[in-house]
Amino acid sequence: MNEKHINLNINDKSLYLNILKNDPKNYEAILKLGLIDVNENNLSFAKEKFKKLLKINVARYEGHLNLSNIYSLEGDILKANNILKDFLINIQENIEIINALAIKLSNLKENGSLEIHINKYIDKYESHILYYLKGYILSKRDRISESEVFFKKSIKLNVNFWNGYQDLLKQYEKQSRLIDFKKIITGAKKIFKNNIMLTYYEALYFFRAKDYKQSLNILTNNEVEKKFLIQKNDVVLADYFHLLSRVNEKLAFYKESYSFAIKRNNITLNFKENKIFKKELILDTITVYKNFFDKPSKQNIINVSKGINHSNLTFLIGFPRSGTTLLDTILRSHSKTLVLEEKPYLLDVRHDFYKNHKINDILKINETEKIKMQKQYFSSFDYRPDKLIIDKYPLNLIELGFIKTIFPDSNIILAIRHPLDCIISCVLTSFKMNDGMVNFKNIHTTSFFYNECFELLFKYFNYYEINYHTVKYENVIKNFKDEINKLINFLNLDFEESLNNYQKTARKREKINTPSYDQVVQPIYSSSINRYKNFDEIKNIKTDIKRWVNQFSY
Repeated sequence: MNEKHINLNINDKSLYLNILKNDPKNYEAILKLGLIDVNENNLSFAKEKFKKLLKINVARYEGHLNLSNIYSLEGDILKANNILKDFLINIQENIEIINALAIKLSNLKENGSLEIHINKYIDKYESHILYYLKGYILSKRDRISESEVFFKKSIKLNVNFWNGYQDLLKQYEKQSRLIDFKKIITGAKKIFKNNIMLTYYEALYFFRAKDYKQSLNILTNNEVEKKFLIQKNDVVLADYFHLLSRVNEKLAFYKESYSFAIKRNNITLNFKENKIFKKELILDTITVYKNFFDKPSKQNIINVSKGINHSNLTFLIGFPRSGTTLLDTILRSHSKTLVLEEKPYLLDVRHDFYKNHKINDILKINETEKIKMQKQYFSSFDYRPDKLIIDKYPLNLIELGFIKTIFPDSNIILAIRHPLDCIISCVLTSFKMNDGMVNFKNIHTTSFFYNECFELLFKYFNYYEINYHTVKYENVIKNFKDEINKLINFLNLDFEESLNNYQKTARKREKINTPSYDQVVQPIYSSSINRYKNFDEIKNIKTDIKRWVNQFSY
């Protein structure tokens, strides 16, 4: 959330200097001159003026607020926050200071401190900032309906508060609440005349409503295109290219679709927050595992655990975009299942283990250690012993060795889709970045990653006795009932009619944390089968992937 640091309309410097000749301690004149210094990037001069204001009248909030902003601009966040905290504790409560501190804490992503701060003041002051940030915190916890209430309160208090509108738009679109989505757009257009993101959301609405030509017309309007391309905000530009890619594909402009996807990927990978992710980290991990599990074993090297019962635990794995979200939603529709949200529960346990261990220690884990890790895993979510637990995290396929060590009697569902469809879909999809997803820069980096993953998977299959069931995406699409019956039988469940109505389950979910959120609410469709044939670029990797096309009988 952006802070309002300065008043950009201040330009009469001589006026305020003249005032100070006659009145050297004029608070307003010093304040204005300090703001002018900020505009001119003379932060040291501004700082001295704001410090002077504290001496002239310590009870006024403006000096404290602007001095805090100076320290923020200089990078001294701790001092910036402490100035505001000291004012609230030692001088007086002031809603401007309260709001400013809330914004600073939200920018630092200190959600614990932010929540304490908000809860202290939110019932006492009607503040659109506090309402909005309360909604923000709740949304991060997937408490979507509660967050919606606070976002609505924020824009009711301040109809010009764009952040509130934007977060409501994001939520409604993710929930496929297109009527509400359109309603917010219509209302916002009356207030925000030149907001480029509102234009984006209008184009997104037409895309979701399947009016692809209208969506493209909006996005490629000369003036709109210029505004997007001159954006200094790369997040906005990435969203623009992503939607252009999707719209162009729907209109069968495949070359353009691929080109825009690559542009989006290049921008996204350069986000400051994404530069911490390195494709080499996960590739190096795969290499270590491949070398370690290189020779077939078939030895009973794993003892059945005596820890927490995990015979009701199933891991749903596969390469991203292989239909795991569809299977997740179908299985979630069964009354006897608990399908976890797509989060790295297992990877957190693995990470803690390898802090103090080497790869070959995986075969030396004693019973006590195993039970400890089991408990750690099950404590990370609301464990239900009466339910069949399904942990859907596709790239857990890389950790299959770790899974079979800690949870030897767990079951595995392997989702498979035509390798070339998987690869092109990964390139075209906008993922939240991690060490795995950074491999999806283009078809070449993606195909290499695909090869590495499945080479490792089959080494696991040669090493361990693994109880797994393969589900082909294409078979689910073509012969839904038979394929789901096979899956349900594998899981020792009875078929329920609710499985046929999985779209209803998807619509009831407040939030779907995958890029497929808008697809699983639709009836079964076959247009994604052989998707790769539309893209000429795919011919460049056909030879590299041929072994897996044959392996999976495509």
